[in-house]
Amino acid sequence: MDRLEVARFSTLPEAELAVGLLRRHGLDARVADREMANSAPHLQIALGGLRVTAPDFQIVQARDIVARARRGEFDGLGDDADDGWMAAAVPGKVGELDESEIHGVMGSMKTLGRIVIITLLLGSLATCIVLGAV
Repeated sequence: MDRLEVARFSTLPEAELAVGLLRRHGLDARVADREMANSAPHLQIALGGLRVTAPDFQIVQARDIVARARRGEFDGLGDDADDGWMAAAVPGKVGELDESEIHGVMGSMKTLGRIVIITLLLGSLATCIVLGAV
């Protein structure tokens, strides 16, 4: 089974979205240049973009789906659209948490870093004052 190019995309997220759409339609799509995109992203445009591939026996259907997506046929406004996904959205909340309850992994380290920097700055300032007075 040969894999053929379905389409090319300028960024990895675009290519991943196309793969997701194709897989949703039962096709075996893959981003052929994922390693290059991760290790040398500056080469993506130079090499002509990221290739999305599919098996040769699925290529016609895959190219048709990508063409339809580029025309905007999968905008989510069809009869099968699930418009209820935002019904439970509440501004200022992420899931069950309020925004104020969300702390990054480095939260306490950032606070400690600030204290150290302020202490060093105050120490430097005090040293300058003492040496200036002598």
